[in-house]
Amino acid sequence: MPHIWSRRAFLGRSLVLSAGAAAFAAGCSPDKPGAVADDGSVTVTHVFGETKIPGPPTRVVSAGFTEQDDLLALGVVPIAVTEWFGGQPFATWPWAQPKLGPAQPVVLSLADGIQVDQIASLKPDLIVAVNAGLDADTYTRLSAIAPTIAQSGADAFFEPWKTQAEVIGQATFKVDDMRALVTGVDDGLAKAKTDNPSLADKSVYVVGGTLSRDRAVVTPAGPRTEYLTQMGLKIPDGLGEYVDGSSAYLPRDRWAAVLDQADALIWTTENDAETAALLADPTFAELKATRTNRNVLTDRELAGAIAFGTVLSYPVVADRLPPMLAKVLA
Repeated sequence: MPHIWSRRAFLGRSLVLSAGAAAFAAGCSPDKPGAVADDGSVTVTHVFGETKIPGPPTRVVSAGFTEQDDLLALGVVPIAVTEWFGGQPFATWPWAQPKLGPAQPVVLSLADGIQVDQIASLKPDLIVAVNAGLDADTYTRLSAIAPTIAQSGADAFFEPWKTQAEVIGQATFKVDDMRALVTGVDDGLAKAKTDNPSLADKSVYVVGGTLSRDRAVVTPAGPRTEYLTQMGLKIPDGLGEYVDGSSAYLPRDRWAAVLDQADALIWTTENDAETAALLADPTFAELKATRTNRNVLTDRELAGAIAFGTVLSYPVVADRLPPMLAKVLA
């Protein structure tokens, strides 16, 4: 999975300057979020202000890394999606492929920033960009093409999954349907907790399956670990000084001191080569979780489902991860 968090410094100033405007705009909006106004429109609030969508969209561009899942969950097939990682057909993972059906959306890339001109050529009537690293200038350029939905806060790549689901539900005029889907995910995670009582109050870290400049990439407690706490697990507090944005970058000489605080470790390996590299790593071999057989090494689909963190991918996590953890924590 590529590392994208370096974009945060670039985005920081524009997000801070626009946050006040967004808060003011939200306070002035007279309608309940997702409510259809008398003129048939819906207004969505985000970090750059408000976006008015005149009617149910039919040509939607998914401009960020994970938005296609939420759109497809609602039966809205985007005309373009954005590749993140994994090389899946039409940037759509197995849990979402049935919703895509025979459609063949254009696949965009964020490798060199948002492809504004290509998006314009598609003539969309809605651009969803809540996980696209959007800055104020690019938001303005996209808004000149079609109504554009941006991120809600300062993290332009990792919108909290329920916030992302909510705004996409609003923007597609399907907010009630989306809220029902979110409730279903919550119910599934609660069932996973009930069905796997051995997970209760056990502590875990989620660690990237590959290293970043010889550092382990660990997910700190927050919105991206909410699914774990919903299943009864805990995230230790030991990452502290190593946290940078949405991840913690742990130097090799600190692996044992920090990672050994957890009862089990989840390594999001994507293939046999990544698994083999970890198993051959001498520092990995010295970890408490390795010595006590309390590592979970994922396959590509589970690693992707954890990373995506959407209404379509979390059911995969709720189904597959708890039994794997229960086995090593028994």
